[in-house]
Amino acid sequence: MRRSLIPECFYRESKQDKILVIDSRFRGNDIFDLFFMLKCRAIAIVLAMTIFILYSSTAANAATLEESFWDSKQSTHFTVYYKSTESNDYVNEVLRYAEKYYDNITEELGFRRFDFWTWEKACKIYLYATAKEYYDSTGQPEWSGATAYLKERTIRTFIRREMFLDTILPHEMAHLIFREFVGYKVPLPLWLDEGVSSLMENNKRKEYLFLAKSLAKSQIFIPLPKLTRIVREGLVMPGVFYAESASVIEFLLQKYGREKFVDYCRRLRDNKNWELSLKEAYKFKDLSEMNDKWLEFLLQ
Repeated sequence: MRRSLIPECFYRESKQDKILVIDSRFRGNDIFDLFFMLKCRAIAIVLAMTIFILYSSTAANAATLEESFWDSKQSTHFTVYYKSTESNDYVNEVLRYAEKYYDNITEELGFRRFDFWTWEKACKIYLYATAKEYYDSTGQPEWSGATAYLKERTIRTFIRREMFLDTILPHEMAHLIFREFVGYKVPLPLWLDEGVSSLMENNKRKEYLFLAKSLAKSQIFIPLPKLTRIVREGLVMPGVFYAESASVIEFLLQKYGREKFVDYCRRLRDNKNWELSLKEAYKFKDLSEMNDKWLEFLLQ
C-alpha cells in the first residue's frame, strides 16, 4: 500500500494550555491516493510540517529565556534572537524573509494601513543554535519544528529548520497578524483560523486552489456546514481540510475584495460572533448560501 504524505493530527488539552500538533509521522490511507492522481505532492509535503501553537501566556512564560543571554538583530517589525556566531547570515535572511512576508500578508488581507509590531511591539523570533537546544529549552518533542506564542508575538525554532523560511514562518506570522486584529479570545471555526494562515504560505495559493477545485468535483468534498464542525481533535483528512479552508478565504478575497474582508474582521473583532459577522458583512442568508457561492467559485 502506498504510504500517504499527509500527516496525522494530534490534539492535547490541559488546564494550562491548548496545543495544536501537526505531526510528521506518516500513515497509509487509500483516500489520499487522490493527491497522487491530482499531482499534488507539493501540498502533501507542506502539510507534513510540524508546528505547535500555544494559546496560553502561562505556557509561553514558562518557555521564555532571559533576552540578555541572546544576541539580537532588529528590523522594522521583528527582533531575531540567536546564540550561534556562525548564524549571522541566516539571521539576516530570516529578517529579510519576515519583513517580506509581513508586507505580503498585511497587503493580501487588507491590513496594510494597520501598522502592527513596531518598536516595543516587534514580533520576536528565537533561533536556537541546534535542534537539541530547542527541544531541551522548550520541552517540545523531537518531531516539533517550531512553536508560536500568539499573545506574546513570539516564534521559536532552530537554525536551518527545514521548510521554516518558505512555509512555517509565513503560516505562523499569518496566525499572529490575523489574531492580533480580530482578538485572541474570539471563538472561530478551525477553517477560518487555518484558512487564513495556509493561504499565506509562500507560493502555495495556486496549489491549494487547484486541489480544492479538484475536490469540488469529487465525492470527498466537504461542504461548508460540515467543514465548520471540524475541530482539531476530529481532523482526519488534513490534506482535504487545509486545501478547502484556504480556498474559502481565497473565495472571499477574490469574489468580494479586501475591503469587504477587513469589514468582516472589524465586525468579528467588535461583536465576537463569526457567523453573525459573516452574514452582516457579506449578506449571506446562511452557511448553505455561502457554500453554494463558494462551490460555484470553485467550479468556474
